[in-house]
Amino acid sequence: METFESDDGHVVVRLDRGDMALESIEAACEAHDVDTGAVVSGIGTFSNLNIHYVDRTDLPDEQADRNVALELEGSWEVTNVGGAIADGEPHLHVTAFNGERTVGGHLEEGCEVNVLGEFTIRKFDGLSLTREPGEHSVSQLTER
Repeated sequence: METFESDDGHVVVRLDRGDMALESIEAACEAHDVDTGAVVSGIGTFSNLNIHYVDRTDLPDEQADRNVALELEGSWEVTNVGGAIADGEPHLHVTAFNGERTVGGHLEEGCEVNVLGEFTIRKFDGLSLTREPGEHSVSQLTER
């Protein structure tokens, strides 16, 4: 992993084969003091894809009762990663394609970079966000 920071608060993260996507983005946020911001672009290829998504319209309070986890092997072309960063913690979603199937969901730990990964993080000055449980224990952005 290598990171580059511009004068106007953008952090570009380059991931190489074997790097872990979410874990590296979290490390870049810490290294560059990104408390509140967004991952505004993300592309690459993963050798496995770990995501979860909500598959119901009724929302039980227990997240385990509403989330479907997928751990998918094989080469995945990542067409987009994006999301908000609050309290230094990214909440990211991903869309990826393996040649036959397109999937999307919440990016989880353990996604290993196959060929490359390129992510752009934008820091927000003058705004401080956190996440707090809302209705049905859904994590919601709020201002600190």
